[in-house]
Amino acid sequence: MAVAALLLLAAGSAARGAGLEEQLNARWQGGYAVARLPIASSCDGFYNDNDVVGSRADSKARRRFEAGELVRVERIGTRRGRIDVFLDLAEDVLEEIHDGPFTLYEPKSCKVQLKVPVPDRWDAAQVEDRLAEMLELHESARKAEDSSAWNGRRREPFPAGYEKTLAAYETFRANRTNAAVQARMDNAIEEASRITDRVRSDPEYLEGFAAGVDRVRNQSFGDCGSRIGSGYFSPSSSGGGGKGSDWKRGYEDGQRLGWNLELLRRLKECFVPVPAPPPAG
Repeated sequence: MAVAALLLLAAGSAARGAGLEEQLNARWQGGYAVARLPIASSCDGFYNDNDVVGSRADSKARRRFEAGELVRVERIGTRRGRIDVFLDLAEDVLEEIHDGPFTLYEPKSCKVQLKVPVPDRWDAAQVEDRLAEMLELHESARKAEDSSAWNGRRREPFPAGYEKTLAAYETFRANRTNAAVQARMDNAIEEASRITDRVRSDPEYLEGFAAGVDRVRNQSFGDCGSRIGSGYFSPSSSGGGGKGSDWKRGYEDGQRLGWNLELLRRLKECFVPVPAPPPAG
């Protein structure tokens, strides 16, 4: 009987939680709000934890936003002893990225998960009162921006002349890619040349050599990144049954030559067109 009573109690608690979540989302989900407390996000595409303690939110996320941030309520979740409010910041931030001599800027969206402790006995009205202490809810983004509580933050603008920076960067990146392709091709040519220098006329060696070339005929090289980064090729030593050492040596050399020749053919597909540099001035 005791177990049955516990199960009924747990089922009743879960049902109340589900009902509360539906009520809260009916009012809050999709709405815009002004955060009444400072919040934090790493702007990494994930909802970053913000543990609400009284009138503050503690977080290890790396970017801090002052009170008054404009947010959109993505959804509200309920659990025992806690309400989770998932927020999307209305304004992005610019993430600084360095590549070669270039400083680039990438817009990043920021997300926050407010973890709000609440007593299990609270009803929807009491929870809403607590949420209203942290979020000033509005029917639209424009209405929220009219609020005196909004901090007015907008995403920082791109630097002046950034279009020319991007154009120059695309030229730089294409040249870098083509240089990497050419360097890998030069390496494959050198390796193939070394193999051809040691090819022997011995029939058993040549038989193994042909078998080795045939083995790697349908070798997969992946995408261009994999081809450029392909390292040392290790040939298979299995095959040939009871063939002698000359056959096996030819078999391995044939694989190496066939692999490098096919790699050269595939690498030609990896060259990219180089955009014209931006005009000076």
